[in-house]
Amino acid sequence: MKKRLLLFLTFITISTVVNAQNEIKFKNDSVKQFIDKTLLVIHDNALNKDKINWQRLRTEVYEKTKEADNIEAILYVYPYLFEKIGDHHGWLSYKNKNYRWNKNSLKPKDEIVKNAVKKYEAVEARLLNKNIGYLRIPGNSDFNGKKMDSIASNIVEEINTINSDKIKGWIIDLRLNTGGNMYPMMAGISDLIGNNEKIGGFITSDNQSDGDWLLKDGNIYVDTNQVLNRQKLKMPVKKQIPIAVLISGYTASSGEMTAIALIGRKNTKVFGEESAGYTTTNQGFEIDKNGGLNLAIGYVTDRNGKIYTNNIKPDFEIIGGDNFENLIEDGKIIKSIKWIRKTY
Repeated sequence: MKKRLLLFLTFITISTVVNAQNEIKFKNDSVKQFIDKTLLVIHDNALNKDKINWQRLRTEVYEKTKEADNIEAILYVYPYLFEKIGDHHGWLSYKNKNYRWNKNSLKPKDEIVKNAVKKYEAVEARLLNKNIGYLRIPGNSDFNGKKMDSIASNIVEEINTINSDKIKGWIIDLRLNTGGNMYPMMAGISDLIGNNEKIGGFITSDNQSDGDWLLKDGNIYVDTNQVLNRQKLKMPVKKQIPIAVLISGYTASSGEMTAIALIGRKNTKVFGEESAGYTTTNQGFEIDKNGGLNLAIGYVTDRNGKIYTNNIKPDFEIIGGDNFENLIEDGKIIKSIKWIRKTY
């Protein structure tokens, strides 16, 4: 009886969402079907679904799309829709084009960092002042997970080029990391992150765990599911060696997740400027054969259980001073080296 009642209530809820405002007539039935499927997916899955006035939202979206002749004519409404549900990490993908709310479009852009994102697209390790390891990890485009092993191996190989027992501390530069696939980035620096421990995780909007990020013998797991293997460093790094993590307003999405995996580690501090604020977890949903939604459905936490609902705030805020051409003159690196020397 309870099960039947639950199914009945679910049917009533969904029917209310789909059939609300039926007095609004659409010029094209396929447009209405596309909009209805969109709103159903958001209603059932969106991170902020319980904060939305569904009757009002449906009326507004219907009014904006009712006169459209085809689906292409309504795509402009999706940035507005994502803004209304408070999701700046999600988007609609339709025929290989993305439509999203650019919440951060009015924020001032650091031109030095912006230009460096385009220029420095490769992982790079350097030795600074003879005993400080520097590792720059940019973003990647491995959204389908086909290059995880090679990305992780590339990071390990770069570390190997400078790693020695003379290194007193590491600087992990994520200022140019605009996102991509977080798992190979974490695996590549797993010897620095820690070992056999929880380093973060996913959490739902009602604070329920949706998967812990675990390190086991240098490999990344989500709960009991192993994500990938990775080769080990030729020489292990010292345990609890000081690590400075550099972030910027361009550190986004999986770049932020990689930084979060380091936060809470002993002798680790974050330097720079607030990150971009794409710390939600996303999931894809098909709308039709040409389009689908990528929705924010949860948040991430660090190893200590802190939930990141917005962005990462550095331990040491340093505005400007970036110098990717001459790292020794970079203001954030100068501060990081000073801190490392006080720590080791």
